[in-house]
Amino acid sequence: MRTYLDHNATSPLRPEARRALDAALDAAAGNPSSLHQEGRAARALVEKARAEVAALSGASPGEVVFTSGGSEGIAAALHGAAGTVVVSAIEHSAVLEGVRNLDVILVPCERSGRVDAGRFIEALRPGVSLAAIQAANNETGVLQPVEEIATVCRDLGIPLLVDAVQAAGKIPIPRADLVALSGHKLGAPQGTGALIVRDGLALTPLIAGGAQERRRRGGTEAVALIAAFGAACAATKHDRDLAPLRDRLEAGLPHGARVHGASVPRVPNTTSVTFPDVPGETLVIALDLAGVAASTGSACASGAARPSHVLRAMGEGSQAVRFSLGWSSTERDVDTLLGILPGLLARATMAGR
Repeated sequence: MRTYLDHNATSPLRPEARRALDAALDAAAGNPSSLHQEGRAARALVEKARAEVAALSGASPGEVVFTSGGSEGIAAALHGAAGTVVVSAIEHSAVLEGVRNLDVILVPCERSGRVDAGRFIEALRPGVSLAAIQAANNETGVLQPVEEIATVCRDLGIPLLVDAVQAAGKIPIPRADLVALSGHKLGAPQGTGALIVRDGLALTPLIAGGAQERRRRGGTEAVALIAAFGAACAATKHDRDLAPLRDRLEAGLPHGARVHGASVPRVPNTTSVTFPDVPGETLVIALDLAGVAASTGSACASGAARPSHVLRAMGEGSQAVRFSLGWSSTERDVDTLLGILPGLLARATMAGR
């Protein structure tokens, strides 16, 4: 039986989401923009899901714009941005690539993986049109000082984009002008997500073509996928605290393992660790062959042989392995990993000599 420890890449489909998906496929025969009975039935499913996403994110339903995922939400938030933008050096590639052609002030992080709020706030000078900061880093799980930055951005009238993809369902989602969410990190199907747009903030549609989503995202809503996304959001309130399970994992790591971000607050499900003399990619392959799924970091950067931009920003010179827990994780998963890890590391170390 496989052991899955890569929930930050994709969390397996929750049974609640699967049931909602199946029910919507059977019931929603109409276009949610149509006025007839079938259309109204589809619209009801979309609006139920909108309320469920809003409840998870602390937003009002009218602030929820459905997207195909976190990357689209971030792209929509950045669409039309001009002038100077302030972003952290450890943002997801969707942000860093999205601002590549703009005047960018890049704020570094500390060795802990946490961005210093004071340095970020110092960069919020006149002429800045947008700021972007993660709620939780996707590789290390380190929490970022969103609340402090949001307060200053609000006072200065600078819109703030928060990537909450890895925070949603694990910690309370901070309020900001723009908040990106991704369904498949929560146990919803891939291809689902939302952008929370603060009421009163204008959003230039990334996808034009219709009046859907209050003219903020054109195209017929994917009713069944959206229904499953909403169900996954609602199901997170029943999830157990994963911190004890993560702590069990980290306490059992072999001597010499270095956990990144261990000195600062993190989301309770993520462990990024470097093992001496063993490249992360080598260990991930060995784990896979032994029946354990893990990763070297962001799934969007898989296959890279050097340390990720996040680890380089932290001053690290070696690849890490990321173990990430989720709604289906058990003590058996953690114990299976800890049972095979010493042997895999020993063999990898010998092979590298």
